[in-house]
Amino acid sequence: MKKLQFLLLICILTFAVSCGQQKRYVSYKVQDGETMRDIAKRLDMKTKDLLRLNPDVGRRPDANTVIVIPNPEIKKGVSSSSSENTEDPVITDTESTESESPEKNTETTENIFQQTVYEYETHVVKAGETVYRITKEYNISKDDLIKWNPEYPGIKNNDLSIGQVLKVKATENVITIDREEVLKKFLTHTVKSKETVYSLTRFYNISKEDLIRLNPEYPNIVDNELSIDQLLKIKPIEEVNSDENYTFYKDTIQENTSINLAILLPFKAKEYDSLSARNIFSEKKNKSASLANMVTDFYMGSEMAIDSIKKQGVIVNMNIFDTGNRGNNITSILDEDKLDSADVVIGPFYSNKAEIIARKVSVPVVFPHFSSKQQNFSASKLIKTAPEKDNYTDYLTSFLKDTYNGEEIFIVGDGDSNSNARINKIVRSLKSHDSIKNIHVLKPKDGYIKRERFTKEMNPKKHNWVVITSNNNVAIADALNSMIGLPDDITVQVFAIEKNKAYDKIENNKLASIDFTYVSNSFADDSSTDVKAFNKKYYTKNNTIPSDYAIKGFDITYDVLMRLASGKSLTDTFKDGVSLRLENKFDYRKKVFGSSSNSGLFIVKYNKDLSLSRLK
Repeated sequence: MKKLQFLLLICILTFAVSCGQQKRYVSYKVQDGETMRDIAKRLDMKTKDLLRLNPDVGRRPDANTVIVIPNPEIKKGVSSSSSENTEDPVITDTESTESESPEKNTETTENIFQQTVYEYETHVVKAGETVYRITKEYNISKDDLIKWNPEYPGIKNNDLSIGQVLKVKATENVITIDREEVLKKFLTHTVKSKETVYSLTRFYNISKEDLIRLNPEYPNIVDNELSIDQLLKIKPIEEVNSDENYTFYKDTIQENTSINLAILLPFKAKEYDSLSARNIFSEKKNKSASLANMVTDFYMGSEMAIDSIKKQGVIVNMNIFDTGNRGNNITSILDEDKLDSADVVIGPFYSNKAEIIARKVSVPVVFPHFSSKQQNFSASKLIKTAPEKDNYTDYLTSFLKDTYNGEEIFIVGDGDSNSNARINKIVRSLKSHDSIKNIHVLKPKDGYIKRERFTKEMNPKKHNWVVITSNNNVAIADALNSMIGLPDDITVQVFAIEKNKAYDKIENNKLASIDFTYVSNSFADDSSTDVKAFNKKYYTKNNTIPSDYAIKGFDITYDVLMRLASGKSLTDTFKDGVSLRLENKFDYRKKVFGSSSNSGLFIVKYNKDLSLSRLK
């Protein structure tokens, strides 16, 4: 019933509120050879304050990088030591920090600073020992014992177990940290407001335990406590994949931001006017039922994203347009200039219509799902939210090279030209790795690949990787059946460039038995409080669990609106980093003479308990 009401009302729904004001500050284009320290010195402010204004800019930015500085008209008397800088400042909109008076630069070296490190004496619980006895033995309070041992919540109720290793005494040591040395040896992250231990471990795909181990100077990480400007070590530099974008997009909202959003979807309200809700969404009664479900779910997810953004103080004026059957209404929408006031357009669903829209409007046009024709997009205003399929192959190959540790490698194809092209690309890339010398390429003979062709090359003393490049259902089933029936002394991990429908026909426990691993454009972390909250709210509102398209609608809409809420143009925010939403990653790259593409992907693995893990 809700879907029928939605379709009948969809063409007249408009959410409008007033526009906001913008604040103005000065942008400065970095000159060749300048460092942030040089610029801060001329501005009579601390380097850390300038870095705080520009959280995604390093200490040695490239020439022509545009950074934010305090407005010279407001800060009278700023001296300039550079006579070569003849370029006028550009006025832009950004977050306000004008009211803060930067402190005078001091002689202290900012790269050297001190931190307090806590070292703990431990006690192993023995039979008969109690919380009271241990606190008396070490002259500490019960509260201290609870605080130092959060992994043992039972202490609060005086519950102990034999063998537990308890921290029983803390010793403070002040150590000197060389920031430059840390930056050389580790991938690091400087904590910003509203960031959490969970958001950081999720973005960098590390465990909380690893974060604690690498940062003993911040013991409160154990209790999920972070402080702004903490410099956290994320990974040793040798473990960093150079192909991965580790710039974390930081959500910021400019005061009084107003966004005009246009959503173009094929609701086909006119065509469905005489149909009942049951028939509209019934595969038996409506040959376009799958599209009706897809479009409706996408919109419902978008609607929740808009509500969420508005609750954070952003003004969103939404206009919904029904593009009709095969986008037939788009011509009239354009002819009547209905998109002239939009700041961004989400939709349409059809790739050929998306190109038409993008060439007619002056704002970004967000194409909301994958199309095999999207690789031909050339309109500069178009933004592709789904990664290209070629990216999947590159992403998997990069992961294999990054994690290779002497495995025997098999590449399996079906003889098809597309499969052969992927094989050649993978083999060429893997062989560029210094340690990968031998790769077995297997293709069908007489229509299939015998299991013996695998086993005669597999070494029980080595772990074996099998990479399937085929999209053919029969070839995939053949290869998987060979892997599932291998001798017990042979270990194997099967990789797929993408988990297509052929893999859905294989039982999950069988996929788990071969450590099935694949590239995906989405990953659901069921432990996430955000995911749980969204699922609950969606179910309450729509009396059903969210589909993939509902989550896609939420993620795409939320990400676009949140980026625009920063006060920057949408494409300018692409330089500011990667964003992770409920299930989707947005890592956009803008071509100089073409459309923008998302390369946000995941490596996902089946675990023995049938759960899924994100490997990359």
